[in-house]
Amino acid sequence: MVIFPRNDQNVPLQNEKGFTLVEMLIAFMAFCMLASFFPLAIQTVASHKYLDQRNQRLEWEVFLSQVKKETRLSSQVTVLGDKLLLQKNGDTILYEKYGSNLRRRVNYTGHETLLQNVASVRFIKTTGGFSIYVQDLEQIEYSATIRSFISLEVK
Repeated sequence: MVIFPRNDQNVPLQNEKGFTLVEMLIAFMAFCMLASFFPLAIQTVASHKYLDQRNQRLEWEVFLSQVKKETRLSSQVTVLGDKLLLQKNGDTILYEKYGSNLRRRVNYTGHETLLQNVASVRFIKTTGGFSIYVQDLEQIEYSATIRSFISLEVK
């Protein structure tokens, strides 16, 4: 019978006790906590409603600044209920609803989209200017009054 000498490399050291059940449970608990936030994160990323509302508000602000500037530079402003006509340097600028967009046309040609997802638009003559009322597809209403130093025509 041959007895092999004991090799110290195969014997575990006393301070290496291995992966215990408690450590495994702690790691599993941490994994479950992280995994529980995953559906919430997916829902937040997939939900574009808040971002769409913010973009609609920014589009509204840009639209207002453009209308104010063009009204200030116009020689004649005509309010036609759901349309707005501006005369500027011999050109006719028309603001009108087209489908679910509010568009701008110069000399009745072209198609420049100013606002998207628009359900309704109204232009109403007021003292010293006109008001714009826009309702988007989410039933949120936007309104503004624009002052004009020239006389307005209402048809």
